[in-house]
Amino acid sequence: MELDARRIPDGTVLEANICIVGAGPAGIALAHEFIGHKVDVLLLDSGGLKPEEHVQELNEGAVVGDPYAGLRKTRCRGVGGTVCLWNTPVGSELGAKYVPLDPCDLEERADFPHGGWPFDYSHLEPFYQRAQTLCGLGPLAYEGKDWSQGEHACLALDGERLATRVYQFGVARLFTRSYPRDVGRSVNTCLCHHATVYELETEGRGRRVVGAKLAGLSGGQLRVRATIFVLAAGAIENARLLLLSNGSSSDALGDRHGWVGRCFMEHPRDYALTLIPRSPDLFKAAAFYDAHPARDGTIVGGRVALDERAIRTARLPNASVTLLPRPKMEPSSIGVRARLLSRLRHLVGRQPRSGYGWSRISEMSRTFDAFQLLVNFEQRPNPENRVALARKRDLLGLPQAEVHWRWREEEQANLERLRTVLASGLEGAGLGQVVVHTGLRPDPNAHHHAGTTRMNADPRYGVVDADGRVHGTDNLYVTGGSVFPSAGFANPTLTIVALALRLADHLKLRI
Repeated sequence: MELDARRIPDGTVLEANICIVGAGPAGIALAHEFIGHKVDVLLLDSGGLKPEEHVQELNEGAVVGDPYAGLRKTRCRGVGGTVCLWNTPVGSELGAKYVPLDPCDLEERADFPHGGWPFDYSHLEPFYQRAQTLCGLGPLAYEGKDWSQGEHACLALDGERLATRVYQFGVARLFTRSYPRDVGRSVNTCLCHHATVYELETEGRGRRVVGAKLAGLSGGQLRVRATIFVLAAGAIENARLLLLSNGSSSDALGDRHGWVGRCFMEHPRDYALTLIPRSPDLFKAAAFYDAHPARDGTIVGGRVALDERAIRTARLPNASVTLLPRPKMEPSSIGVRARLLSRLRHLVGRQPRSGYGWSRISEMSRTFDAFQLLVNFEQRPNPENRVALARKRDLLGLPQAEVHWRWREEEQANLERLRTVLASGLEGAGLGQVVVHTGLRPDPNAHHHAGTTRMNADPRYGVVDADGRVHGTDNLYVTGGSVFPSAGFANPTLTIVALALRLADHLKLRI
């Protein structure tokens, strides 16, 4: 069933066994798992079936600290959530890169305060395998050797520090059209859009959530009653909803130990390294590191990864390097750039926005002179980076979210060490000279929000337990990137979907 909250009479009470707040990848994957089951599921989203600009005004919020793109630009209300912002060409469509976390990302490490997940990679692996299928990807295989073939072969890298691994590429429409349509057509699942949840109602001193209050921009008021509630509205909004909802006494829900909103993380991107090839033949030899279809049709793209031994021994942040060829800067460089963009537009059907497609350019050695290295790396959790409630209010009269975010000196020092290891590893492999622009600060705007309702088996150090249940409650769960204790370097969607599938299995045993 599909409902538009704008057309539901004011004061209506909607009922379900499970109420899911947020129809991004987490909420959609969770609801999709219940199609055909004897469980009534209500999936709510603040926006519509397509992004609507006036609804995005509810995403406005403040940023305190260092420069950041802002809360409106880096997220999207509407069915599909931030998938609606994906801009990586995948064939003739738009999509994004997928990759799982590395085993070391889930481990507790002495040099990594507040990191460590309540389970290891082997526990999460079967859910990753299921997530691969739901996301329309190939097998759970991300080593370069699994995909190296013919003209798309891995480079010989410094095996002690660097390795070749891959991203897989998936299309956005699965989460913006296909799966929402499935949920809306099923007898036991309901997709209700234009329904903004602004408060959770509790009883028993916050022990149990008994309802959710909904509001529309036109002023209508609705309520939801359900047996189980799940927040899947993203790292900013999940924390904000808990802070807006009182639990015991004056404390926000799940905030007995002060962790709600803490440890907000992004995925900074660094552009300080440039690889000057030893030979112009490197551009052709590196074709594996561009997005390309494998034999089974899976679209993959090679990346330079840190070996996990180097991460542990050198105490480095996890990272991944994408090779982006740099057009030659010559008097005719404007013409070169124009021809490059024209060729890529012809190949992918639109102007590229992520740098992929370069290996299909003829005469690459005459077009490019270097590789700009795009380094995606992890930001470690810091309780001072957090989501709080602002004084300014939104269109519904509620406090906006306020993100406190700073890039600290110790993080810059870790980045400089990472740059040194990457540069020496690439030069040691004989690929060429790496020019390092030291002192440059990274770009924090990957739009990969994580943390804020972190997972920990001990309520003194987290907001939710290993199943995603909010500590101190019986029937309130959180899923999505907000529960990540650490985020690695990886694009978060595959892990978000895997955790949603894991939560679905848990809830099927409860209902």
